[in-house]
Amino acid sequence: MKKIVIALAISLLGATAPQASLVEVSARGQVLFNGITTPPLNAVTVGQTARMSFMVDSGNFVEGVPGDTRGYVIDQATFALTFSGGVVVGLLNPFPAGETPYFTLVDGFPVSDGFFVSTSPVSPGGVPLAQSPIEANLDLGYEGTTLGSLDILAAIGSYGSTGLTRFSYNLWRVFPDNVVMEIDFTDLAIATPLPVESSTWGGVKATFR
Repeated sequence: MKKIVIALAISLLGATAPQASLVEVSARGQVLFNGITTPPLNAVTVGQTARMSFMVDSGNFVEGVPGDTRGYVIDQATFALTFSGGVVVGLLNPFPAGETPYFTLVDGFPVSDGFFVSTSPVSPGGVPLAQSPIEANLDLGYEGTTLGSLDILAAIGSYGSTGLTRFSYNLWRVFPDNVVMEIDFTDLAIATPLPVESSTWGGVKATFR
């Protein structure tokens, strides 16, 4: 009987592990301008490198424009905007009621593809940072053959200047046109996923000791 139960547990682990995968997203650039006068972001100087990074779950998303955009929910605790000078800023906590931060894929073939970070899975705009009322905006446009689908696992890889048609990487205050820090985009990386497992083989064996 124990052998049957163990075999069933192994079967369940094998069946469920691939269903949920964590993916790390990171966007790098170089600071071109900083007009912020309050800490900690006032300490960021021109020439420093910037890195926006966070995790998303490949199975946790909402459809934006059907067939064109899909917003993957950003794990708020993993979000960090890190500068080479040592300044690190996360998302506003608590996050505004009724809002969700998304990393959205755009597959608008044959017109344009791309990525953006926003509180909407439909259009770019940015997300509120812990240094309120400043928001971080990332909006990248690529040629329409860049992405083949809205599946983030199929988008694993690096994206730089090749095929890039537009980019907006900045911090703004109060309204999007009021840019207070400009960042020159370098590259975006969507990393190899890490399996999310609710249990392990060691745990299964321990159950029957």
